[in-house]
Amino acid sequence: MSHALHNDTLEQQRLLAKYCRDGVEPQLKDVTKGRLHNYRRLVFGVVREALSITYPLTVNLLTAKEWTVLIQEFFESHHCQDPQVWKMPFELIEYAEKNQPVLTKKYPHLIELLNFEWKEVEYYMMPDEAFPKESTTDFWNERWVFNPESEILNLSYPLHVKNARFISITDRGQYFCLIFRQPKTFKVKFLGLSPFFAWLITAIQNGQTNISDLLPTIKLQFGITDVEQLKQNIHPFFNKLCADGMIISSK
Repeated sequence: MSHALHNDTLEQQRLLAKYCRDGVEPQLKDVTKGRLHNYRRLVFGVVREALSITYPLTVNLLTAKEWTVLIQEFFESHHCQDPQVWKMPFELIEYAEKNQPVLTKKYPHLIELLNFEWKEVEYYMMPDEAFPKESTTDFWNERWVFNPESEILNLSYPLHVKNARFISITDRGQYFCLIFRQPKTFKVKFLGLSPFFAWLITAIQNGQTNISDLLPTIKLQFGITDVEQLKQNIHPFFNKLCADGMIISSK
């Protein structure tokens, strides 16, 4: 049996959806006079709340007027592509990048900030990954076994360590931030990384190797020759990653 909606019903739905976006009241059948505006108010309320919850740092960065205008214009002119409400805020990023030149010029870190905040949502909502059965005990001679629900973010602004309101174009540079989801609490964690530790994690992951075997490369690329001092510098970092659930440890 076919359950396809009648063309007239589809048209009524399209007109109602358009009204919810732009506020221009259409001619709809069997609508109680004076109540149509409630649909627009309720739908916009859902959109506004979803965007505000997803992007609290951006809300704090922009003025109240800038944020209101941004989400109002997004609501009115953007046709969302995904039926899932929690994914809808992602579409604000491309919309802002293409349609908000004044904002992106005033706040050069705006698009990166939106992507940074959305990344946290993705990690909260991501499907569970299969964790490896092996673990790491010896931080120096064994390959570090990492949490598969993780990645290193390469940022142009220090979004992970500095209030976005106090970031300017002078802060532009190269920053590294580790994001991962803790296996027991499912909390999403951000950890700033030095260029060396960002390189070290990447090298271990890509080379399936351990620090001891990486010593020649470390000496060549970073000029580090004091092995004992290197061990003292790396060991606390390793312990922190183990405690936070980024490294699968047998300790």
